[in-house]
Amino acid sequence: MSQSFVFFCFLSFSILTSLWSGPDPFSKPFDNPVDDPTLPRVLIIGDSISIGYTPRVRKLLKGKANVHRPKTNCRWSAFGDENIFQWIGDEKWDLIHFNFGLWDWYGWSQEKKATPESYARSLEEIVKKLSSSGAQLVFALTTPPCAGPERKAKVFISEQRAQAFNQRAKVVMNEYGVVINDLYSLIGNNRSKYQRGKNDVHYNDEGRDLLASQVAQVIRVQLVK
Repeated sequence: MSQSFVFFCFLSFSILTSLWSGPDPFSKPFDNPVDDPTLPRVLIIGDSISIGYTPRVRKLLKGKANVHRPKTNCRWSAFGDENIFQWIGDEKWDLIHFNFGLWDWYGWSQEKKATPESYARSLEEIVKKLSSSGAQLVFALTTPPCAGPERKAKVFISEQRAQAFNQRAKVVMNEYGVVINDLYSLIGNNRSKYQRGKNDVHYNDEGRDLLASQVAQVIRVQLVK
């Protein structure tokens, strides 16, 4: 039996296995669950950080909530303002956990870069639109920037700049009575432990587990209020 034939069989088996496996919301963030009608419906809106913790949150809330998310990276706040109605749709949501921030800080893919002031304006419009859904709202403060210049933008974000954005977000959320989930303080000074590197804002498995644990806990508490 030739090596090429063995490789072909292995490749075919792998493809068929992938096709047969079907949706898996507990490992694939964009595979939204089939709802249990007896459980509350939760929507997570956010960037790649939330994409990373979404499957873990689903596991932690299994049997307690149906956890969905848009099948996309929700990017920066002005982009969110433009697309928020599309993401919430006309479905009934009991709680929406949302975040925008990293893209605003780093300016990825944006011709017009955000400022703390423009960020606050976009967040205010997002909150108004989300409020129309009747869902409980939870805003996650943006997780810390990476320690050095980010690998794509080549930009270093100081703690002062990050906090300027976060403080503006807090003012908006407090004004509208939105619960704040402080993921910034959760990571705090432990970026080297939880982030993938000094030039990467994303998280390793331990970091994703930590974020998911707090997100799930905050959602669980708010759902019983």
